[in-house]
Amino acid sequence: MSWFDMEHWLKALITVMADAGFRAAVAGDVKAELREHAAAVAHRSQRAAWVGALAAVLDDEPLIVIDPRAHRGYALTMSGVGDNGQLHILLADRLVGDPGQGLVAGDRPARSWVEAATSGDPRLGPDAPAIRCFRLFDGQGAYISPEGVPADIGSLDGTRVLVLHPPNGNYALSLGRVFEHMMPAFCLDRILEPVETQRWLAQLVPAVENDLMAD
Repeated sequence: MSWFDMEHWLKALITVMADAGFRAAVAGDVKAELREHAAAVAHRSQRAAWVGALAAVLDDEPLIVIDPRAHRGYALTMSGVGDNGQLHILLADRLVGDPGQGLVAGDRPARSWVEAATSGDPRLGPDAPAIRCFRLFDGQGAYISPEGVPADIGSLDGTRVLVLHPPNGNYALSLGRVFEHMMPAFCLDRILEPVETQRWLAQLVPAVENDLMAD
């Protein structure tokens, strides 16, 4: 009978784990246990897969972003970002701007994309998708797929690092965020000093561009 009750408990977990305060109150080992149990039944239950994904959400997570073309770096903090498609949109919103002000050159994301990634209707649809502004690699040279999650980003010197590469083609995102009721917080804390940026650049492993979407 427990199996038939599971979906009701999973639905409740999805609701509470979308709340930042609840996630902050759950110990790391409990989240790890949730991910383990959710993975065991994810092939039988979509809700279990969602619970596993929510248990892997990063909160108050430092992030270093490096733009190797411009030799610039950025320190950010992210919370409540459910997938890398949402991360792409939020990165573009926070970082793309006037290079004279130290920001990344490029086209600013449409407001509809940013709203879909934050507090608006997450569904953009096939006729007006968000187009990613970058290809992302981590500091170890691994490609970061838009279909993955921020927890996939490898760490370098104890910090998750993203390296910006130019987009190849128009990779379309029809969904701004996967968890409609989870509100993200994504802050650009500061632009790195040149000496800091150079230190990170010296540690980066060259990007391994062997993924279909990285070609």
